[in-house]
Amino acid sequence: EHALYDTVEDTIRNCLEFGRRQHG
Repeated sequence: EHALYDTVEDTIRNCLEFGRRQHG
């Protein structure tokens, strides 16, 4: 069961994408 890991990875990707948008 890697559901939790997938969720964490997806969250990290969202954070990185959010950071890119914030910094232009």
